[in-house]
Amino acid sequence: MQVRLRVVSLFGLATLLLAGSLAAQRGAPPILPDASRTPGDVLPVTKDDVCVAGYSQKVRNVPSAAKPQVYASYGITSHKPGEYEVDHLISLELGGSNSVRNLWPESYVTSPWNARVKDALENELHRQVCEGKITLKQAQDLIAHNWIASYKKIFHTDLPKGKASASGKKSHRGFSGRGADPTPSVPAVNPNANPAPGQAGKVWVNTASGKYFHAGAKYYGKTKEGQYMSEAQAKQQGFIEAKGQ
Repeated sequence: MQVRLRVVSLFGLATLLLAGSLAAQRGAPPILPDASRTPGDVLPVTKDDVCVAGYSQKVRNVPSAAKPQVYASYGITSHKPGEYEVDHLISLELGGSNSVRNLWPESYVTSPWNARVKDALENELHRQVCEGKITLKQAQDLIAHNWIASYKKIFHTDLPKGKASASGKKSHRGFSGRGADPTPSVPAVNPNANPAPGQAGKVWVNTASGKYFHAGAKYYGKTKEGQYMSEAQAKQQGFIEAKGQ
């Protein structure tokens, strides 16, 4: 009888611990993907493939059924609109695949590390690959192993660039030490705000839809996700011009 009670007690404890673990995951969005769930996966492509304008849009194909599967694997049973994005660990622009092995629920609400910060790292790695400063394999390894550690290494800062500047920390430039200008982090956007000053001549890229807008367009600087860059940069990174918007 004592042995049976002990077994039941241990089973109950294990159940409580599991429930607590899942609750903790729901309450604290994953900042880094779980390697056992999201080890990363790539397509058999080369630098020449990923550096062609429009490449990412051509290969983007995440089945709708994959998203609930990804949320469930991380114990996330409910979430608010805009709280997460089921995103690629190794981004498409770095040769990542659409496999569930390369997808995870990336948070927009965690601070200071979140989806917008990771986007800036992906853009910078893509730029360096296309300029021949690092290999595609090196970029894939950097983003898959620990994207936060890689961000710190690439940008030589302990905090995302906006946070580092606010803290008075000095931010250096370039992974290769050649003084390259890293891609700016994605700004927070007020949908009712006017276009940011100092962005003359730049397009606004909606990083969620993959389209970019010229100044004067309805959605220029006004989508929830996005960033300013030159039109040449937008095309190089695979974004497509929005027509009639």
